Parts: sequence; C-alpha cells; structure tokens
Amino acid sequence: MAENTPPAVTNDPFRQIRRATVSDAIVDQLRGLITDGTLKPGDRLPSERELCKRFDVGRTSVREALKPLITMGILVGRGGSGTFVAAESGQYQKPLRWGLLGGMPGDLQNQDDLVETRHMLETNAAHWAALRATAENLAAIEATVQGMAEYLDDPAKFQEFDANFHFEIARAAQNKMLYRLINVIRGQIQTWIGERLALSPDRADILSRTSLEQHREIFAAIRSGDGDAARRAMDNHIQTATADLKKIAK
Repeated sequence: MAENTPPAVTNDPFRQIRRATVSDAIVDQLRGLITDGTLKPGDRLPSERELCKRFDVGRTSVREALKPLITMGILVGRGGSGTFVAAESGQYQKPLRWGLLGGMPGDLQNQDDLVETRHMLETNAAHWAALRATAENLAAIEATVQGMAEYLDDPAKFQEFDANFHFEIARAAQNKMLYRLINVIRGQIQTWIGERLALSPDRADILSRTSLEQHREIFAAIRSGDGDAARRAMDNHIQTATADLKKIAK
C-alpha cells in the first residue's frame, strides 16, 4: 500500500470524490447522509483530516463544503470540539423555517400564512395517506388518537398526541419532502395553539373534545382508503380549529 493511501474502512458511508466540482459533491454527500439518517442530529463529524482521507480530497475542498452547511444551520462548528450535525437538521428544519416562515408566531399575517400553508399540505397528506398507508402506518395513527382520548384532561399531553397524529399521517403519505415540510409547519402551529389556549383555559376542554372527534373522522376516512373523504375531513378540522382559535384571540 502506498504511503499516502488511506486505509480501507469497512462499511464506510463516506465515498471518495471523483467529480470536478469537489466541494459541491461533498455538500451533496453530507446532506444525503443526514437525510437518510446515517448521520443523526448531534453526531460529530470525523475530523477535517479524516474527512480529507475518506473523501480523498484536499483540505481546502472540505473547508469550502462545510462553510455553507454551517451557514444554513445544518452543521454546527464548535471550537475545539469539532463539527456536529445540528440538533434540528435531520429534517432541515432550521433552513426551511428561515425560508418559509420568516416572522414570529404572534404576527397576525404570519398566522394566516401558517394556516393557509398547513391547509395546502395537510389536506393533501391525508388524501395520499388514505391511498398509501401501510398496516404499520394505520396502527401508528390509531395509537395517537387513543392517546388523545386518554389525555383529554391534560392539555400538554393532548397536544403532543395531536401533533404526532399529523406527523404520522404525513409519514403515511410516503413522501419524505411532504413529511419534512409538515414537520416544520406543525412546530409553528403548535406554538400558536398553545398561546391561544393559554388566553382561554376554560375553552380548552371543549376544543379538545371537538378536535378528538374530528381526528377520529379523519382516521376513519384514511383507514377506509377514501382519499377524497380524508381530504374533506382534514379540511373541516383545520377550518374549524382555526375559527375557534381566532375567536379566543379576539
């Protein structure tokens, strides 16, 4: 073996770079490793020297590739400790939040934009979930509905199961990009819902019971494989929930 040839690494997820645009190829590969879960939030990347060996590229190319990923918030550089996958970057939440949701949850225009975007994404997610859900997907969605029913008197737990219900529907749609987008949107929506319910805790019980029944209707439509019915049920839920929350805010 030549003196400068790096040792072979068994099952090494990093591939040697042979493209002309070396830094772009490194960016693409790192993003792919994060997207497919090979590199998880909080994971530490190999050292700069080790990356050079495993990509078979020079140090300048590695540095040029890491800079935009750090700028976008996908990676985090910690002086003296190394470079890490950002806590939220597994779903690209930070750059997506910057690009799609500029503004604070309390901004009225931003609230309307959030609801409109949620409507576009989640009604279609319900439609595709009805057509594509596996038995495992259906079981996961049903478990969230059961959790909501169990924690009707615990707003925090109820909202957690509520959010997971929508995440599982997005997962059942079998579209990774749609799931990522809804993951971002739901985080903002949950913040808004929490703020509104805090203004009127006496209404929380009524809203929770109404929401539970609507979630049951959505799940029934998905389980039956009726995409149009699932879309209508989700549309009704979003419209009703939005109207109720806006009443509280007045």
